[in-house]
Amino acid sequence: MQNTKLYKPDYSIYPGEYVPLLNEKEVSDQLKRKHKDDIIHPPVNMTELTESFKIEVAMPGIKREELLILANGNVISVYAIHKEKENGIHKRGNIRLHEFDCNCFDRHIILPENVDTEFVSAKFKEGILRMHVPKTKRPSKNVNTRIIVY
Repeated sequence: MQNTKLYKPDYSIYPGEYVPLLNEKEVSDQLKRKHKDDIIHPPVNMTELTESFKIEVAMPGIKREELLILANGNVISVYAIHKEKENGIHKRGNIRLHEFDCNCFDRHIILPENVDTEFVSAKFKEGILRMHVPKTKRPSKNVNTRIIVY
C-alpha cells in the first residue's frame, strides 16, 4: 500500500497485520469532488435479531483498507474509495470495453433509536461488509465513533 494523502501512515488496525486507515477529511474532500452519478450507493440488507441488528453491505472489488465506517448517533456511514490499478492486462491488449476506473462508495444507514453504535463489530470478507450493532434499552447517545473493520 503506497503512502498517499488518503491514508494515515501512523495508524493501523489492532490486532492483526498492519493496515493503514483512511484519512476522514481526505475521503470527504474526494467524495465532494466526484459527480453524484460517479458515487455508488451499495445495496444493504438489515436483519433485526434478538440482541442486535445484522447489517450487510455489498461492496464488490473493494479491499478492507479502502473502507471508512463512521457512526454518529444512530446513523452509520460507510465510505470506500477504490482506484482500479493498472495491471499488465490493459497494457498488453486493446481494451474493448472499460466501464469502471474509480469507484466511490457512499451509504448512510439509519438505525432505530435503540442501538449502541459505540460497540459495533465489523468484518469484511469476499466483497461483503458485515456489521453487528447491539441493541440497548435507552436511546443511543450522539457518539461519533470510527468503526474498525476486521
